[in-house]
Amino acid sequence: MAIERIPITQPLESRSASLTKDSYSANCIFETRDQKREFIKRPGLVKATDIVSVTPPAYKQSQGLAEYNNKIIAMIDNTLYKVDPSTYAVSTLGTTSASTNQSYFVKTFLNNYLMIQNRNNGYLLKQDDTLITIDNDYVIGASIISDNSGYSEGVVVTFSAPVSGTTATGTAVVENGVITGVTMTNKGSGYTVAPSVTFTPATTKTPTATGSAGAYTITVSSATGLYVNMSVSGTGIGTNARVTKVSGTTVTLSVVNTGSVSGTITFTDTGIFADATATLNSFPAGPYVPGLVFLDNYIFIGTQDNRVYNCDLGDPTAWNALGYFSFEQSTDNLIGIAKHLNYLVAFGEWSTQFFYDSANQAPASPLSLAASYSSEVGCANGDSIVQTEQTVLWVGTSKVSGKSIYLLEGTSPKRVSTAHIERFLEASDLSQVTAYTYKFNGHLLYILTLHDLNVTLVFDLIEQTWYVWSMYSLSSGDQPNPGQYHENYFRPTFYAEVLGKPYVLDDDRGILYYLSTTQYTDNGASIYCRSVTDIMDNGSTKRKFYGRLEIVGDKVPAVLQVRHTGDDYNTWSSYRAVDLNQSRPQLYLCGQDRRRAWEFLCTDAVPLRLDAAEVDFDIGEIDQDPNSQPARYRR
Repeated sequence: MAIERIPITQPLESRSASLTKDSYSANCIFETRDQKREFIKRPGLVKATDIVSVTPPAYKQSQGLAEYNNKIIAMIDNTLYKVDPSTYAVSTLGTTSASTNQSYFVKTFLNNYLMIQNRNNGYLLKQDDTLITIDNDYVIGASIISDNSGYSEGVVVTFSAPVSGTTATGTAVVENGVITGVTMTNKGSGYTVAPSVTFTPATTKTPTATGSAGAYTITVSSATGLYVNMSVSGTGIGTNARVTKVSGTTVTLSVVNTGSVSGTITFTDTGIFADATATLNSFPAGPYVPGLVFLDNYIFIGTQDNRVYNCDLGDPTAWNALGYFSFEQSTDNLIGIAKHLNYLVAFGEWSTQFFYDSANQAPASPLSLAASYSSEVGCANGDSIVQTEQTVLWVGTSKVSGKSIYLLEGTSPKRVSTAHIERFLEASDLSQVTAYTYKFNGHLLYILTLHDLNVTLVFDLIEQTWYVWSMYSLSSGDQPNPGQYHENYFRPTFYAEVLGKPYVLDDDRGILYYLSTTQYTDNGASIYCRSVTDIMDNGSTKRKFYGRLEIVGDKVPAVLQVRHTGDDYNTWSSYRAVDLNQSRPQLYLCGQDRRRAWEFLCTDAVPLRLDAAEVDFDIGEIDQDPNSQPARYRR
């Protein structure tokens, strides 16, 4: 009697981009303990709230999930919602333009804004929950276009008014009597063309004043309307005197008084020749590629015309038409962008390029190409790009090896998919892909859903293994037979961690869940923990007679269903139940086969942890009795 140990942690080894043949493990994680790899049930789903009330088959398309100011932000059917994680109260923040694409979010410096792009338009969510569209109808600045002199800090800047909307306002930046720029105090709205800019010198003032000969200061009756760099004249005032400081009614001058100061003193702004051109905001037109990047206090967004634009330094509301770099090192199309280390990573169809902050002077892009880090691995779908703390993962493309899943190891792409996983990628049209990462209990998981194949592939970066997650649930509108129960892809397709709790958003039912390692169902529905083995012949092509089968794992009040196939997964035996609450969970009289694969299935709401199955077997021999017709196998 021989004994074979059958691991429950079966690798995903599909030969046909399906789960109908060959080995795989479902709804689990693998964990190595004492040099043994264990099969552990994945976290369950706990319903937090219905962000939107949906009655299937009336579905709502989920488009994104984010954390902002310790609140949950969700985009569903082009409406932005906020969920309070303490009460799960839902409020509506506003609507965006029509889009069927995934939305992308990035927080700006000091959390002043949450920027959102839905592939067509850009939006900013402010800390007071105001949602604004990034339009191009307001003034972001004015450039001085002439030499000028003699201006005081009290010069008045005037912008012409729009046909309808709000007139822009600003203040002049004056250095040593020269206007060097304009600081916007109100960007205005409603402009269709850039407004004219006028500089009006401060009004002449004539207060009375006193002062001592040889002093740099005078005392005025009123300092209202007096500004640094005003020209000063009057009894006792030195030649070419100008104001250098105003403090209360004490005015400091650039030259000493030539005599005792008394009577009326004249203060004049003598500025001349200042001229400027106003610039309207120039947020790039969509459509955009997937991704938003915040790097060195700039926000970057990529367009489908192979450009990556940046906002002004520290100001996500201001964008310059010249603030961009071109993705053009090779003949390629920009697919998506992400941040990695201190680089912006731009993914093309067939290449990946890195850009670093070289402090190029505005309005040009601050980024330059790090040409030595470029690679000939591209991206199949920008929605597959996921940025983690240490790396970036994506579905990549290569002219040599086709479609694979890569992660960045430093600045080099590392292939992490197996040939079996790549069969799924090749079989999928990759037109609808969602992906995110989930970190828990020391595991970092890349969760990739291929919607057209109705499958969710999960890669454990720590264990370097692949498995699948699924849900036995009511099918959504994008699946066959909507309104019926099937084992489907893992329905949560967007992820955000808020106050340390992992939240996920259902694909199209408006349901917000959180993942829990202490809950063993998906909101009350069974989790189908399944392990299907490879075909095994026990080292011999002869017939095997299987006796006792024992399950090795934690004792729990649950039943493990066991069945087997001996004809290449075409037909299966009936399930037989093994009581996992027994000290030694066992089955007897397990039949005979030349070659056999096993399936182990548990649907009970318990914390499942399994090591292996052990099966006793004898190898049979052909009965040589010539009277035996046909030949029989015997032990």
